[in-house]
Amino acid sequence: MSGENNTIQIPSPVPTTSQLVDAPPPVPDPATLPRQPFRVNLEVKNFSSPPLPGTGGDMGNMKINNSGMFYVDSNFMVQQKRMEDMKKAQPEKAQKLFQSYTQMVVMSAAGDINGVLGLMASSGSGAPPAWFAVKMFQTGVLGMNLTVPRFMVKNGFDCRMGPLDTIMFDLVVANGKDSAAGEGKISKKERLMRDRAFVEAMVFLAVECELDAMCMRKGDFFSLMHLAAGDDLPQMVLCLIELGCDVNAVAGDAEDSTPLVMAEGGKGGKEGKSAVILRKRGAKRNWREEEEEEEENYNKYTFECS
Repeated sequence: MSGENNTIQIPSPVPTTSQLVDAPPPVPDPATLPRQPFRVNLEVKNFSSPPLPGTGGDMGNMKINNSGMFYVDSNFMVQQKRMEDMKKAQPEKAQKLFQSYTQMVVMSAAGDINGVLGLMASSGSGAPPAWFAVKMFQTGVLGMNLTVPRFMVKNGFDCRMGPLDTIMFDLVVANGKDSAAGEGKISKKERLMRDRAFVEAMVFLAVECELDAMCMRKGDFFSLMHLAAGDDLPQMVLCLIELGCDVNAVAGDAEDSTPLVMAEGGKGGKEGKSAVILRKRGAKRNWREEEEEEEENYNKYTFECS
């Protein structure tokens, strides 16, 4: 944008709802769902979004719908400059837009997609800037209400932008805090339903959004499995196993900790559900165990054959 022209091009009002991908039905309250044997269904045909309209850009195997109403420019510096120019040239208009964007974040947490669409149409704001869109996505996913995040992804939102790099880790941490906060305060059935809602959110991120469930956290190289095991979240541990996560992933700490070490030394202890699950799936306390077992077996075989 040149210095002579500070005029901000405000997106025209968005298309009507009938012109967009149909909004999904409201997500039911997990506490009202019937209790069933736990099993994560990872078939893509059951979770993935329908093909997106338009000629989307290619992000690996994921098609980003550049023409979708929730496609936002991830260049934060450019957007920040535009908003700063607007605050100087049209302060009242800028304030109203900021209020609208903030309200959209609140609506996303409540799963009110119709409210979001109505506000976008009435204010003429179009898609919110990247940082507001990111906040909408975060509040919906971490609040276990996927109505708005799912609609955003179907209509062009790129959930691979930098600020969402830790969204999967944030979800596991939120699951752990929620579990600790509800301990002794809610029934086992309610606990199970809430844990399943967290699992549904993780499957949404891994399957529909195609984020990498086997990623490692920068700094300590902890995996999602390390965090879930340490907080003794058995349903999340089972979900991550079905998503292909390594039960013997090695962290970057001084102890080369594995998920089993985290489980046995964490909230559940050695007899916790997560530790039991990991041991049944072949988890080891450290990566050296396998080499030591192989060496022991080799020495035993050599001795017997001599």
